[in-house]
Amino acid sequence: MTRTLRRRRRRLVLLLSGALLAALPTTAVAAQTPIDPALPTPTVPNEYGCGSDGTAWITPSIPSPAGVNFDVGIPRPTLNGQKFQGVVHLWDLDGSQSADGATDQSPVPYQGVYVPLSLADGHSYGWYASTFDGTSYSEPTGTCYFTVDGSGPTVGAITNPDLPQSGSPGRPKKAVGQSTTFTFSGAETLPAGCTTAAAPDCQASGLDHFVYSFNQAPGSGDPEVVPGPDGKADVTINLTSWGTATLYVSAVDAAGRRSQPLTYSFYVPSQLPPPASTTVNLSAPAASPRALGLTVTGWLTYGPYDVGGLLHVRRTDPAHPAGVALPDVPLAADGSFRITDHPGVGGANTYTVSYPGDADHLAATGSATVQVSRRAASLSLATDVPTYAYGAAATVTAHLGPTYDGRTVQIWAQPAGGKKTLVKSGSVDSQGNLRASWQVTRATTFTAAFAGDQRYAPAGAARSVQSYAGVTGSQSGYYTSTHYGSTLYRVYHHTATEQLNVSVAPNKAGQCVIYRLEQYSGGAWHTLSTTSCAALGSASTASHRIGLSHAAGGRFRVAAGYLHSSDDSTNLSTWGSWQYFTVVQ
Repeated sequence: MTRTLRRRRRRLVLLLSGALLAALPTTAVAAQTPIDPALPTPTVPNEYGCGSDGTAWITPSIPSPAGVNFDVGIPRPTLNGQKFQGVVHLWDLDGSQSADGATDQSPVPYQGVYVPLSLADGHSYGWYASTFDGTSYSEPTGTCYFTVDGSGPTVGAITNPDLPQSGSPGRPKKAVGQSTTFTFSGAETLPAGCTTAAAPDCQASGLDHFVYSFNQAPGSGDPEVVPGPDGKADVTINLTSWGTATLYVSAVDAAGRRSQPLTYSFYVPSQLPPPASTTVNLSAPAASPRALGLTVTGWLTYGPYDVGGLLHVRRTDPAHPAGVALPDVPLAADGSFRITDHPGVGGANTYTVSYPGDADHLAATGSATVQVSRRAASLSLATDVPTYAYGAAATVTAHLGPTYDGRTVQIWAQPAGGKKTLVKSGSVDSQGNLRASWQVTRATTFTAAFAGDQRYAPAGAARSVQSYAGVTGSQSGYYTSTHYGSTLYRVYHHTATEQLNVSVAPNKAGQCVIYRLEQYSGGAWHTLSTTSCAALGSASTASHRIGLSHAAGGRFRVAAGYLHSSDDSTNLSTWGSWQYFTVVQ
């Protein structure tokens, strides 16, 4: 919004020291006595606070060491060539000083009356005039008042968020064909030593309007805009051409004093560039205590950014795997920001910061993880025995100590050379125990895992057990079977050959197997022979043959044993069960 003021401005003429036009009359003008009502009262112009001008602001050079010259209307002489003098009484309204001035008698209707009183910035004055005929004074004119404004206004700043000033960071947000708004701010300069215009002798006319123009200093007829109570004014223009332009702005106060122009140079592009890619960088501590404050700082690349922009923050933790929104944080003009949080959940706390983007920057996201400390959880693991027969079921018990809100434990088994398998997952019982069963066929390591909760850290435990190899034997070559007591015997002719067939599990191809033969006599078993090592075949099998030509009438038993070598760490050495036979004639 603009307007053109039509305010009449008046300026006092200050006389140099010693430029007196006439000596004061002998009788003190201030006394204004004696008064002759027949003498005509002089006239004064509509200025300096007189007539329709009202109380006026004047803008002399400050300080004014010499005095002030007034124009006073004196009537022409009408009798016996009589001449009249114009006299003026001038005083500071604070009572600090006053002075009188007069002129020689003159036939001209207007006389310049000089008053030797120095004017001070911010002070208010009163004055009136009288006619003097050499003997008496006329009735005085009405009193006129004016205030001196010798300090002028200033333009504080010119801003435009769309078009950064040349040489400053940022890039244009408007191009040719678009409108943009400039904001002017200004203020009136107070008299020296004054802090407020309301104080005595600290008067200032106040900021009245701004005048502006492009590419040259503002002059008469250029647009004006009136500021608001905050001293700011907005001007919206249409950008009609590209290139560099300069805006000139001057402030004008109510007394008519105009400031030197403030300039604002800017560049108008023919079209706007595409938004810049943005990266969100975060700096966070590696670890932090639970429930205590931690700070995550960050910055966005390719600034500057609009003041007042916000970033969205989300935190994920073991209790909130889907995340929880934290308060938005403000973005500084240089792209920096700061997050303060008091995480109540221990473990990995990940802070994800999202920038929604703007006309100059693409949206971006960044994250950082802080390990929030938790108490140590107690977890142990036990088995019913340390060593198992091949294929036996092991009972595995995990025990979990006190926790906050997590009571789930997992039990895993990993046989030697095999993959890790989940045996059981579930909540521990009221005593803190979780039991599981697992068939052991080789050396196996059991592990237990507690994932942790809001206040207790994850924990683990391990237990390793051993397993004997599985040795299975069977006989062939017999022709019938019998029992001695509850024991099964195979029956062979003395002309046959007993054969013990052996299988070892798991596959132990190339490993060692031995055989032991015993005979029953005198109520006890006696060892007849133990073979040396024989290698198992590719299928982990072997056989052993025994001639029976001299064994008629005897009762025997035979067994195979697996002997593990240093290359086998999966199973322990073990014997298979006894195989019984008898020989007949």
